[in-house]
Amino acid sequence: MIRHFDWRDLPLLHRVRNAGLCLDSHLDCTRGPQALHDVLLDPLIPGRTTCTLIARPSHPDESPMAGQFMLRAGQKNARLTFLGPIDAITHPGGTRLIEALSKAAGARGAYHLIAEIEESSPVFEILRQAGFAIYTRQRIWRVTEKPKGDLAPLEAAWRREATSDNPAILNLYTNLVPALVQQVEPPPERNGRNLVHWHEAELLGFIDVDHGPRGIWAQPFFHPAAELADDLLAGFLTNPSLNLNRPLYLCVRSYQAGMSGLLARLGFSPCSDQAVMVKRLTAALRQREHATLHALEGRHPEPTAPIARMNNHKPAS
Repeated sequence: MIRHFDWRDLPLLHRVRNAGLCLDSHLDCTRGPQALHDVLLDPLIPGRTTCTLIARPSHPDESPMAGQFMLRAGQKNARLTFLGPIDAITHPGGTRLIEALSKAAGARGAYHLIAEIEESSPVFEILRQAGFAIYTRQRIWRVTEKPKGDLAPLEAAWRREATSDNPAILNLYTNLVPALVQQVEPPPERNGRNLVHWHEAELLGFIDVDHGPRGIWAQPFFHPAAELADDLLAGFLTNPSLNLNRPLYLCVRSYQAGMSGLLARLGFSPCSDQAVMVKRLTAALRQREHATLHALEGRHPEPTAPIARMNNHKPAS
């Protein structure tokens, strides 16, 4: 039986909170899997809608499971934030729980359900069986201290975003991110922490930054014309607004490949290779529509060349 969470399920959530899987890397790196925390505080936090489902199996040998997704106000795409315990999700009941979460997300108006997961995870195949498909891939890099050595960080090359940067940021996002990904992920929102890099009156770099108690999340967007030098990215790491007092996680998508050597030289280490999986919750509906061609209504077609009458025409002798 799969049903919505109620207060009787608090002991279960408390028991599986550390045995589950967070499928939102941004949330995982900044705040960690917080299924129990989100259930209790979601009614008090504006702009967040968390849905938690509980699967209570009828067979005594099967374990109860919990699943959770988050749909933020004003957005059309929900994100899987918790599945657990992992060993129970890999059983047939796990597929049913994921399908129930998908149905609940669609009922709340979500167009897509997004999950980020390593392809080596046993839950990866469960998601595929539940109708999820890979839209892109990403690698999460981690660093815990500012770069050392003979670098001359270009701190002045970076500044915090301003309202006047919005058109250029949107243009960079539109031209850089594949159209398929744009369907499920909106452009980054302004939060007062994002950084921009301009060169010769052109926006060449934008980094989406978010802070949490567990770490700092950053996702870069670099124009192909940007000269990605060690000093440029080191300037981002030493920027005073970043305040690198917690681990920094940098999410590099497959369409931003080519940064691996640069990040390794700056002290980053890869910590996770993930597939960004998406399940569509809506289907296109085609409906026939009749329209009148006003240009032809009430008129007869006019010939574009003279018409010769052949019945009275005599051949030349």
